Amino acid sequence: MDIILSADESVFHALNRAGSNVFLDALMTAFTVVMGISFVMATFAIGLWLRRRKDLAIDYLVLIALASVLAEVIKIVTDRQRPFDVLPNVNTISWLGLTSASGPSFPSGHAARAFAVAALLSFGRGPRIYVISFALAGCVAVSRVYLGLHWPSDVLFGALLGIFIALLLRSFAGAGSFYGRARSRLVHFLERLPGAI
Repeated sequence: MDIILSADESVFHALNRAGSNVFLDALMTAFTVVMGISFVMATFAIGLWLRRRKDLAIDYLVLIALASVLAEVIKIVTDRQRPFDVLPNVNTISWLGLTSASGPSFPSGHAARAFAVAALLSFGRGPRIYVISFALAGCVAVSRVYLGLHWPSDVLFGALLGIFIALLLRSFAGAGSFYGRARSRLVHFLERLPGAI
């Protein structure tokens, strides 16, 4: 266990560079905000809906909610401190409060959501989509360590959790399943709302 914790700390120090480069600071902040915060990510469901991928839009929102809730439950159970609560001289930056964090550290909800969405959107697609989706999710994970908000093991477990949740949802998403029927009823209900597209 000591070896794992030592490796975790070493990798953290290697990646935690917040405030050292204006371009990287902006890039990592963008990954954290645009592709990691649940309410920002949720807005992308509108694009799926408008492109007539309505079932996928519902799956997308359900997946973000599941990843967020499960990550929070595990955080409460594990109650791991964040790097800046434990280590001296952790590099952090704050941008409108969106690149700050509080509460337990393990696992990373940002990584869980990013990898869950990457898995969902790349199911049944070509290798190019897989590479792009998971590369972007990986950038979200790295951004959390770069900004000093998570340990590397937090984002690693978050990534695995997100992929697991996406696979689980996919296994229950068939048209004949309880979830599939409920999703279809929800889509039909939303389509009948005044002004619906």
